[in-house]
Amino acid sequence: MTEKYDVVICGGGLAGLTLARQLTREVPSASVAVVEPTRRPLPEACLKVGESCVEMGAHYFAEILGMKDYLDEEHLRKNGLRFFVGPEGTPLHERTEFGPSEPPIIPSYQTDRGKFENDLRAMVEEDGVTLLEGYAVRDVTLGAGDADHEVEIVERRPDGTGAEARSLHARFVVDAMGRRRLLQRKLGLARESGIKHSSAWFRVKGIVKVGQLVDESHERWHTRDVDGTRWLSTVHLMGLGYWVWLIPMSTGHTSIGIVTDHEHHDFLDYNRPAKARDWIREHEPELSQHLDSIEFEDFLVMHDFAHGSAQVYSSERWACVGEAGAFVDPFYSPGSDFVGLANCLAAELIREMVETGRNDPKRADLFNQFYLGWGADMGEVLGNNALIFSNHDVLGAKLWWDFYVYWTFMARIFFRKAYKQDAAGLEEVLEIGKRYSTLNRWAQRLFVAWAELKQVTMAPGRAFCPLPMFPSILADKHLELREDRSVEQTLADIRADLGETEALLGEVLMMALRGVTSGNAAELAERIGLSEWDISIDPGRVDAESLPRPDRVKKLPAIVRDLERSLGVWGPEAGDLSELLELASVKIAVPAGGPAPISHTYKFPDRPTS
Repeated sequence: MTEKYDVVICGGGLAGLTLARQLTREVPSASVAVVEPTRRPLPEACLKVGESCVEMGAHYFAEILGMKDYLDEEHLRKNGLRFFVGPEGTPLHERTEFGPSEPPIIPSYQTDRGKFENDLRAMVEEDGVTLLEGYAVRDVTLGAGDADHEVEIVERRPDGTGAEARSLHARFVVDAMGRRRLLQRKLGLARESGIKHSSAWFRVKGIVKVGQLVDESHERWHTRDVDGTRWLSTVHLMGLGYWVWLIPMSTGHTSIGIVTDHEHHDFLDYNRPAKARDWIREHEPELSQHLDSIEFEDFLVMHDFAHGSAQVYSSERWACVGEAGAFVDPFYSPGSDFVGLANCLAAELIREMVETGRNDPKRADLFNQFYLGWGADMGEVLGNNALIFSNHDVLGAKLWWDFYVYWTFMARIFFRKAYKQDAAGLEEVLEIGKRYSTLNRWAQRLFVAWAELKQVTMAPGRAFCPLPMFPSILADKHLELREDRSVEQTLADIRADLGETEALLGEVLMMALRGVTSGNAAELAERIGLSEWDISIDPGRVDAESLPRPDRVKKLPAIVRDLERSLGVWGPEAGDLSELLELASVKIAVPAGGPAPISHTYKFPDRPTS
């Protein structure tokens, strides 16, 4: 049997199904088939990991796919990312807590993947997609020139017997088969990742709330959770070289996972259920005590999970999306971000092919640079944090920086659909992105070196550090995503914020120098390649340190005041700032963009009435 489609999507998981739905909305004239070996009904609660999403992924599901009402009704509104960090063995109630003080205005969700994918299958069928359940892709033969691609599929019968192969012809083929990565391996494009992390996870019946892990006698800790919504966060319990997640699901289950760095933890120590229980008992005893009487509903592992790719889009009419392309790390729940961005770029190529009969090689190449470049940046962000996880001051600065850059650059680009431009417009986006990428690379080196060389620990401003704090510049960046702005205005805003971004990096550098003190200032500068940095510190910022506290605060740029209000202020043991800057040979001059503004108008959010 031979069937012909405009698009054949190999794989009907989250990436493949959402792309199919997107195509019915954005390229309605295209005929689309999805090939998926599993059949409904899929098990709820225990199907796949990846329940948590953040702003870009949530925007993709809710707005681009038109699923906001469905998500609000069938899944849980998430209360942001929440982190509990401290030295090894620190009780949970004594750790520094980072997270939102109230549910975020920009929504994100905790999804049950089994329920989500069951429902998505029904949706895409209703949208007119041909869904071939119970069929496995045996091979893909890419057609040369204008020739169709051929996808050979075979039915997987419940009784295990084989069936006659079917041949699907497609003008465009998408690999969404996850870690099988058929096209990547077939074309020699698969690449190893420098990230060496592994994970084990399981689901349990019932909602495991982080508040249940702390005795009621610690009243101040419990009263911080004014609205009783702490449990709706993606909770991170953190220590040296590891973090443990707690994610609630609307089906009344909780996803619990362990992620470790190979340098500090052996995967074999937790790769079986009994071993995982022992590992949690050693590293997170309060969680272990709660889990002692609870059975695991499932147990899955993934060793050395990160991988990359040399190419994911081609003007020869193919693409790789989801984990068939690349996967970095789950620390900031970016999986659905990568799915959304990969699908949007693939949908653009498919729309272009349907409308013009061809793909622009230049545009396809720019899509590769954009997607793989962001993957490389996220590798820097997520790949070398083992020592940072147990240091609240380093982690606090890193969270502030990472959230700021995400909301200032990448989320703006995605929310405003700047990726839909022609080749010339995409080149402008990439050009701006190079500067953010450079600043981010320097920042990530700095956080790692700070954690390695630190001599003193900054006392947190409070046991709970709101992230983002209202009001603050960081909160403004988050809230601005609600605003409908043109691509031109968005790019202008991103360019204008480069000066503020450089000022933030300069401040983080000064925080790190205080943390390593004078004995390690020169070593820090050497490790981070400070001589390569083309940013400088405003002398007025340095002079402010010698002023009495009220005068000092008045002289500080707004972004510095916001950092200190959230993270705390260094004590005298950190040493003299001028001396530290001299030891590190930091450039003291007014930055190229001029001094950072002193005043700032904060944007208070409009709160829903219910």
